Amino acid sequence: MNHALLALLLALSPTPAPASPSIAWHACGEHQAECGAVEVPLDWDSPTGPTIKLSVVRHKATGERLGTLFFNPGGPGGQAAMVVRDYPAYAVSSELLRRFDVIGIDPRGVGESSAVTCKLPVHDPAVSEFPKTPAQYRELVAHNRAVSSSCLAGTGPLLGEIDTTSVARDFDAVRAALGESKISFLGKSYGTMLGAEYARLFPGRVRTMALDGAVDHSLDSERLVTDATVAVEDSFERFVDWCAQEQTCALHGRDVARVWDDLVAEAEREPIPVKNGRPMTAEELRYVAYVFLDQLPEYGGGLATGIVQAENGDAQILASMRGAALDDAASTAAYRSILCLDIAHGIDGYRDLRARLDRVRKLSPHMKGTSEFWDMTAGCLGWLIPPTNPQRPLEVRGVPPVLVVGNTHDPATPLSWARSLSSRIQGSGLLTNDENGGNGHSSYLRAPCATARIDEYLVSGKLPPTGTVCR
Repeated sequence: MNHALLALLLALSPTPAPASPSIAWHACGEHQAECGAVEVPLDWDSPTGPTIKLSVVRHKATGERLGTLFFNPGGPGGQAAMVVRDYPAYAVSSELLRRFDVIGIDPRGVGESSAVTCKLPVHDPAVSEFPKTPAQYRELVAHNRAVSSSCLAGTGPLLGEIDTTSVARDFDAVRAALGESKISFLGKSYGTMLGAEYARLFPGRVRTMALDGAVDHSLDSERLVTDATVAVEDSFERFVDWCAQEQTCALHGRDVARVWDDLVAEAEREPIPVKNGRPMTAEELRYVAYVFLDQLPEYGGGLATGIVQAENGDAQILASMRGAALDDAASTAAYRSILCLDIAHGIDGYRDLRARLDRVRKLSPHMKGTSEFWDMTAGCLGWLIPPTNPQRPLEVRGVPPVLVVGNTHDPATPLSWARSLSSRIQGSGLLTNDENGGNGHSSYLRAPCATARIDEYLVSGKLPPTGTVCR
């Protein structure tokens, strides 16, 4: 954000990637990276049919080389090739850059790998994802149908072939082109879905795999939405507590929850003005606040200052985050198109959606059900291409020990998902991060203890002791 039977059959009998020629590398970027491309089938069910090219970037090991590490930053829509090429220190630690050839691959439909192109914007502030009436529900469905039609017109048949199973097969084709018998893998957020799928399909190709900020793709949509709703509300409450304790918070000494509720209510009546920009709706305010909470406490000060600014009649700071989170055409097009193939929303009409909305709003009095998984649910209603890789029972066997990592207070991927994903991967280990209060989304390069533990595992292959918690 249906070929479900076909996907299941393929999962039970995965076919190896066809033999690939070596990659023709050329120097690129300012950090001694190498860029290349790998050709893969457009449709893995028709391996001799049309093909697409994947953008691949390699940052060669700067020290004693241990092997090859695939990195995926999440999203879906995160441009791993660009990150590894231009910002390698923001991808992995200096230790991993020293020991591994770090590989960034733009997944199909993303960045420089035949990016999804939609002729209509995914986000329309005039169309509510929280419909209050059957008429608003019909408007939402019509909007999504029109967007998906525009994506199909702009992208072509690839739009139905960008599910995570296809991406995992692509990654194995890159592995083969590199001439590697096994790879290590570091995936964050959506990258954990991708990593788990790769391990399921190709367990013998894995050397080590760390999954940080885990998504358990076997959970149904209602469970995903409910868990995410609770996690976002919990993070908002922790932001309120942070402001009460942190004197530099622009809302310190005030009733932060009341200020926020009043601001959202005001935006419900009339969107908050933005200097030199489009006003902010109440739904946009809540979603942007969620994005800030993903980086709590680092972005706590920015969120508080943005709320004060919006309270004074100019939501410019919050609107700057809206530009990246909701208005960026490339990232939102890939995000929506991929997840609508991977997540079955489980909604049958307005009454069904309304009942789910009533439940999540009771669980989140301040954030009102806002979460990425609500966005996936509402955003995929009416999508022209049904899920080709929907949630299903996940069982990963025959893979070396995998490390699953979860923050104690992650608003995007609750700790319970890390626990459940770990239970589905035979022989895996769970690392719990409570450093910095366990706040924010994912821990790698954010929490020193968790980063060190992940690095140690990826290098040695040895899991941390059972029950390890970074505090």
